[in-house]
Amino acid sequence: MKKYILSIDQGTTSSRVVLYDTKFKICSVIQKEFKQFFPKDGWVEHDAIEIWKDVKNLIAKTLKKNKLQSSQILSIGIANQRETTILWNKKTGMPINKAIVWQDRRTSEYCAQLKKKKKDVLIQNVTGLVLDPYFSATKIKWIIENNNNLKKLIKNNNLLFGTIDTWLLWNLTEGRSHLTDITNAARTMIYDSKQEVWSNTLLKLFKIPKSILPKVVENAYNFGTSNLFGSPIKIGGMAGDQQAATIGQACFQPGQSKSTYGTGCFLLMNIGNKFKKSSNKLLTTVAFKINRKKMYCYEGSIFVAGSAIQWLRDKMHFFNNSSETNLLYARANAEENIVVVPALTGLGAPHWKPNARGAIFGLTRNTSKEDIVKATIDSLSLQTLDLIKAMQKDAKISIKEIRVDGGMINNDNFLQSLSNITQINIIKPQNIETTSLGVAYLAALNIGLINNTDHIEKLWKKNKIAKPKLSKKKLMPLIQRWRKSIDTLIKLNS
Repeated sequence: MKKYILSIDQGTTSSRVVLYDTKFKICSVIQKEFKQFFPKDGWVEHDAIEIWKDVKNLIAKTLKKNKLQSSQILSIGIANQRETTILWNKKTGMPINKAIVWQDRRTSEYCAQLKKKKKDVLIQNVTGLVLDPYFSATKIKWIIENNNNLKKLIKNNNLLFGTIDTWLLWNLTEGRSHLTDITNAARTMIYDSKQEVWSNTLLKLFKIPKSILPKVVENAYNFGTSNLFGSPIKIGGMAGDQQAATIGQACFQPGQSKSTYGTGCFLLMNIGNKFKKSSNKLLTTVAFKINRKKMYCYEGSIFVAGSAIQWLRDKMHFFNNSSETNLLYARANAEENIVVVPALTGLGAPHWKPNARGAIFGLTRNTSKEDIVKATIDSLSLQTLDLIKAMQKDAKISIKEIRVDGGMINNDNFLQSLSNITQINIIKPQNIETTSLGVAYLAALNIGLINNTDHIEKLWKKNKIAKPKLSKKKLMPLIQRWRKSIDTLIKLNS
């Protein structure tokens, strides 16, 4: 009987289950979108129960579709949207309230108060992160403070916290495993990734009880087994989605970089095994820990990427399918000087302005939907350029190429825009499902199907390279308009 690795890729707008054979070729992909909740301006929530039920059903459907027994699954890997926060009752398994999503900005004012007290310096020194509502810590604090009945649960050790990885694992193992991996722990803003411990100083600052926290382990690890689908299936790999993509893109050497264009955009550069603080408002975070070897990376986060395209589709009704944007981009008027800043949930790195809101500059009576689509797509390239500049200053390494993945890279005009504006080679891999591939590798490492990261480097293959076709001089007016627009937007929202 053939054997397989199963990857759960739980994202911000959809959950998917990807089936790999033992040569890491995709055999099946099943995906389901789930509901987004926006109860107030800047608030973003998910239904954790819906996410769990979707994942469970997708695994069952994958087995049925491919006529597989659970005994044919060697191991499961879990990748997840990071920072999204759930607290639940250990006895009932029910969440305390809806999951607070990484995009959520409800704790912006509290973060601003902490900045006035210079706590941002402490937080960066311990965690490598910028003080921002993006991360889990202030979300945990908000849930505890806004639910009066939690004191008894905490006292009796019946309140649990987890990001989506921990929540799925806990449910898959029917409450036997309350674990997270080091890459997800490093995104909570309460974890000391140098010492590899939950920080007592930060737990005290945020008034978070240590008893609710999961145990932190490496990325390839025996996370437990699931008995929900027949005979037991091992769970052997786990990583936050962006680190999973970094592993899937085989960025194991210092200087190697990948950028994922999904709901948001996340550029990660491997900086080696030493913790180095950023001086340019980037994050220092754990890239992975495999076979006791830990590597760090700089990360730049753009909160809105593919979700800007979703907004154009679902709210502005500019097109019916996202694939149409490639043709719309080509039809845009090159003489229009439109700039779109898609700060629909605030500005991420290197600006970190949670209260900023999106804007369109340069509208005329001649402006068409094609022009707005093109400007939106170009904005992602321009934001990537801002991240590259900051990253190169911090790392003192010149980025020669970026390995890209995520749904948006199927748009050839976007890839060319990215190469033109950044003036570097953009490499699309043969397997663009790098997030699910990364945790498939981790699951395979745990069971000995592959031995080390050298093996993964040999498996990585490129599909195409986009090289710059326009000169930096020709693009400078667009870059200058972009920077003026960003400055204007920040002043408007200050």
